[in-house]
Amino acid sequence: MKTWIRHFLPFGLVRASQLASEFARLGLARSHALRRQAGWRLQSLNLNLLPTGALAGPPATVVDVGANTGDWSAGLLNFYTPDRLICVEPDPKLAAGLRDRFAARSTVQVVERAVGSTPGTAELKMMEDSVCNSLRQPTELMKGIYPSPFRVIETVQVEVQTLDALLADVPRVKLLKIDVQGFEREVLEGAAAVLRRTDFVLMEVNFKPHYDGEAGFLELDTIMQRRGFAIGNYSAPKGGKREALYADVLYLRPES
Repeated sequence: MKTWIRHFLPFGLVRASQLASEFARLGLARSHALRRQAGWRLQSLNLNLLPTGALAGPPATVVDVGANTGDWSAGLLNFYTPDRLICVEPDPKLAAGLRDRFAARSTVQVVERAVGSTPGTAELKMMEDSVCNSLRQPTELMKGIYPSPFRVIETVQVEVQTLDALLADVPRVKLLKIDVQGFEREVLEGAAAVLRRTDFVLMEVNFKPHYDGEAGFLELDTIMQRRGFAIGNYSAPKGGKREALYADVLYLRPES
């Protein structure tokens, strides 16, 4: 009956109803579904990968490791208000921009650090496209496929801290987003304690090496399984013409 009725309703009404149901499934306010381009934004943030009820209940802490300009965090705040949103970004200029961008948000904390397996300092490679910034050198493959974005224009020394140390005062993490451009292994190695009190991990994984010495998807998946996580969902593969280069994967703790 519902399917039959949809044929006689304007597409906009049908889509609005579908979005409202999706928002309710995640535990988000249905009213947010009426916002302009809400469905596209939900998908671009990969929030659609979360399981039913993931964001229901009282506000919880969300951590954005590799926040860059803060687009993901800002997008999240359009739909969900965590009790605390921690944006971690090593690039001094980008970190300053984050502080300005979220100055009016008292629940948003900006931490100017790189994250790794041990504390210390490291050389951050600043690329022509800042989303490619990394503590690793880009591979010749990526420099050939994307010559401009992966061009190193300068380097800067940054402080490195473990996620366990940075989040020592956080009792529970609802969602941990990791986008660190080839340094995922080191982030996970320094987050053993944090991962034990984290519900969901959203991580960008590479199928083809983007940076020298990085861990690929199979190695990262093995690490996450050892930490008690399983793949809950994943985005469509991205990049490349015939071969997938990367994707976003949602990890969660299996019910069984």
